[in-house]
Amino acid sequence: MPLRPFLLSALSLLGLLAAATSSAATLTPGDLVKASGPSVYYYAENGKRYVFPTEKTYLTWYADFSSVKTVTDAELGALMIGGNATYRPGVKLVKITTDPKVYAIGPGNQLRWIKTEQVAKELYGADWATQVDDIPDPFFINYMLGAEVSSAGDYDRTALRDAAPTIQATLTAPAPAPAPVPTPTPAPTSTGGIQFSVSKAMVRAGDVETLTASASSTSGIAKIELYFDGSLIQTCNSTTCTGEATVPISGTKSSYEARAKAIAVNTDTFEKLITVPLDTSASALARLTIERPIIRQGQVGSAIVDADASVAVLRTDIYRDSVSVKACASGIRQCRWSDPLTGAVGTVYDFYGLVTDTIGRTYQTPHKTITVGTNDTPFVTVAVGKSSIYTGETVDVTVMASDDDGITMIDILKDGAVIKTCQGASPCSMVTGPWPSVGALHFNGRATDTLGLSATNDDTVVTVTSAY
Repeated sequence: MPLRPFLLSALSLLGLLAAATSSAATLTPGDLVKASGPSVYYYAENGKRYVFPTEKTYLTWYADFSSVKTVTDAELGALMIGGNATYRPGVKLVKITTDPKVYAIGPGNQLRWIKTEQVAKELYGADWATQVDDIPDPFFINYMLGAEVSSAGDYDRTALRDAAPTIQATLTAPAPAPAPVPTPTPAPTSTGGIQFSVSKAMVRAGDVETLTASASSTSGIAKIELYFDGSLIQTCNSTTCTGEATVPISGTKSSYEARAKAIAVNTDTFEKLITVPLDTSASALARLTIERPIIRQGQVGSAIVDADASVAVLRTDIYRDSVSVKACASGIRQCRWSDPLTGAVGTVYDFYGLVTDTIGRTYQTPHKTITVGTNDTPFVTVAVGKSSIYTGETVDVTVMASDDDGITMIDILKDGAVIKTCQGASPCSMVTGPWPSVGALHFNGRATDTLGLSATNDDTVVTVTSAY
């Protein structure tokens, strides 16, 4: 059965429809935000939005949806997803669907096992069992195991709840432990030093990182050693040294350590260390398109993943609710999935794509959703006369839309702003430009059906280059 990251009740949907219209530029940390779809996100201090995996998660923080602000789909898409929101400590008990143990939520997103039924009764009352929510297995990774709760005195519900008044409190990283006081080293008997650099300040899995070092000493340099991820990759018996290391394809590290060590003739040593972060964010080289973000129950949903021409594609996977529903092999650059979605009204399906290249590197798309509603959004496409033009040229743009309920209005947008509006269902066309400077033009089509529901398609990009 597909997971339902945010299964909304009819009352919840009414609350969302009443959400105040706002702009991404006016958002402040702590705001709740949504776009044309029913999904609600928490806007954090780091400028990212956090997903509520389930409505039950949301209701541990908020009583209703009255404070939700509405922005445009384009504004919401510009806010990077930072992760999932988690349960508020002290409010509910939880369990994992494949684990019979019941847990309380502790600080730092800890799951603390309630060891006995008696302890659960003392903490949550005789009806404690009615206060247990199931966490779907894929969201278990948002938590970590903490200390067991052997007695009621081990867990203070009120104090923990008060210590986490907002979701931001669960996102704040703990203060780092104080650095140990270094042990004094003898003063060197000669002067010298080492210079060290890496070719990439941030790497992706499968990248080749080049390490370069040079050293000097009044007594002379005997050798230079280069290390990556704790392994010696190169030894040079000279004052300069270069070596290459391949970033592991798989693993759980968030960064790697590159180190250079120079040993002088008189055995003095000089070292430098560089921490290289691993980039695991959504890649601009893989793109996910959802052709219709809201569909009716039983209608066909579709998702398309396109890989950039610079990627040597080995395989592309499309995931729905963290489960692969389509795999395209043999170097296919565009992978398509479509299937009827039969979930109840309010069911939200989460999609993303993962492209794997021929050396094992992966490129993940941003997440997008398809929602089962009482009304489907229009199907919108944009056609441009040319995908690349020179400065001083114009370009033809046409937006076409269809919907079972009929179309009342079609808009053409450039960079999120409406540049033409057409009434009715006929294709909406215009000539734009001329464009005086190089860059990328982003066009979208937006259509509204007779029931008032609108949809905006993904960007269609026209590149402007210089003719000289």
